[in-house]
Amino acid sequence: MAALSSLGNTGRVLLVDDSAIALQVIGSQLQESGLDVVTTTSPREALGLATEGGQPFDLLILDVMMPEMNGHELTRLLRGHARTANTPILLLTSLDSTDDRVKGLSAGADDFFNKTTPDAEMLARVRSFISLGKMRTHLQAQHEAMARVMREPEASATPQARVDIVHHMPVVGERLARALRGSPVGGEFQLTHRPPSQRMIDSDADLLVVSYAVALEGEQPLLKRYGFDEEAPAILVVDDAESTLRRVTAFDAGADDYLTLQTPMAELAARLGSALRRQRRQRQLRTSRDRAMLVAVTDPLTGLYNRAYFQEALGVEFRRAQRYKHPMSLVLLDLDHFKQVNDNLGHSAGDEALREVSARLRRTARSTDVVARHGGEEFAMILPETDLEQGQIAAERFRIAVEGATVHGARGGSRSLTISVGVGCYPVHATAMSELVELTDAALYTAKRTGRNRVCAVSLGKEPPPPPPLPSHPQVFNVMDRLRRLVSDDVEGPLTATRTAARMLHDASAPGDALHILTSQLRSSSDEVRLELLRLMDELTRALDPGRQGQASGERK
Repeated sequence: MAALSSLGNTGRVLLVDDSAIALQVIGSQLQESGLDVVTTTSPREALGLATEGGQPFDLLILDVMMPEMNGHELTRLLRGHARTANTPILLLTSLDSTDDRVKGLSAGADDFFNKTTPDAEMLARVRSFISLGKMRTHLQAQHEAMARVMREPEASATPQARVDIVHHMPVVGERLARALRGSPVGGEFQLTHRPPSQRMIDSDADLLVVSYAVALEGEQPLLKRYGFDEEAPAILVVDDAESTLRRVTAFDAGADDYLTLQTPMAELAARLGSALRRQRRQRQLRTSRDRAMLVAVTDPLTGLYNRAYFQEALGVEFRRAQRYKHPMSLVLLDLDHFKQVNDNLGHSAGDEALREVSARLRRTARSTDVVARHGGEEFAMILPETDLEQGQIAAERFRIAVEGATVHGARGGSRSLTISVGVGCYPVHATAMSELVELTDAALYTAKRTGRNRVCAVSLGKEPPPPPPLPSHPQVFNVMDRLRRLVSDDVEGPLTATRTAARMLHDASAPGDALHILTSQLRSSSDEVRLELLRLMDELTRALDPGRQGQASGERK
């Protein structure tokens, strides 16, 4: 039966051994270090515990010599199951032959330790693989999410691996290179051998095989830079001679393995191959995760960030601007007359218009700017550390970049593209993010309402005061009477002057010519305006006092 101890939350371990005494001794040591440990004497029960539902394990420790099923066979079964394909496996053995170790590594185990291994070394190795297990579980979850979103098969080709050997003894580098070429790693790899004096600023290698001095000594030890970093290459430390203290130090610093110059060639090849397999798989998982993250935040039509990512990024940048007291500009842009593009040229032309605008905005923006499709034909941009003046200059640059674009319909016809732009700035216009968005959106609306193809910044001017209340009825009637007499009577007002000028030009022109026709229309329009003004004044009078309707009509007559 399986036994469970929950004395910590630093990692979950499945320990399998047919010896109850071994389970008690090793299990107690792991529990005392703060791990959750599940123990069982049955390999088949262990297979079910590891591969069926429930909380996954961060590390599997398997005894090699078991009557029901040996550790090598159990390892192969676990590696063939999706749930445990990436779970670190340590083999526990009382044997110490090279063949036994090579068989375990070839079966898919990550490492092994002898039952007589000092406690400190065992716990260091367990801690190292617990960290690896948690990282693999995290990457695997992201990989599975990507598979659900992307619905694309994984690439079957094995990518070329890169291996850097950094050692002060060329003969050691040559020996490691021979072991690597003889390892059952599969696929191709590119091998580089460099001396420690050649300073390593960065490395894009999958596997670094380095001396103990390079890894842990000097001013810039490699493990201090790369240890326990999921993006870092796997690091194998090669020491001149066996040292338990140095082995524990290397594992605690994040080394993937610790070898010595006395390690047999076959075991060396198996360990190098195992390390490269682990690293290749982790690289595949990271690639899948990165693709999943890109899909989750990208608009599929334009390739820009989507609205969800924009909202998150805006919150991050706004809080950063508040914390460091930096300005930040927000730009909202809208493609003008987009409906006409769709209606007249077709939806494919509309899609092409969105892609073209997106490409021009992306080319014009800085690398630090966030460019997103905000929805429909609207775009949004975050300009970090950009004050209002710089934001307006940038917005005008975006407008000009789009202004020269033209989109063509599939069946002929074309249309030039323009955008309207609203600009807001923190802290000039707003001290709250929602307020900045609202004000910038209003500025965009102003740009659309006042003619399009222009940039409008947020206006903080006071609203015009409300009109004064209407005067009392007698005052209104007095004004209305004066207006009615001005329009009705033959006085030299604006309308009368217009009619007089039109009549004089009409009389002076010859019938049928353009001036004669134009002045006839002008006289007619003037009379129509005069009559319309009188009708409006009558309506205002009735609205104010229905009893005066007859008086107003009688006066006009």
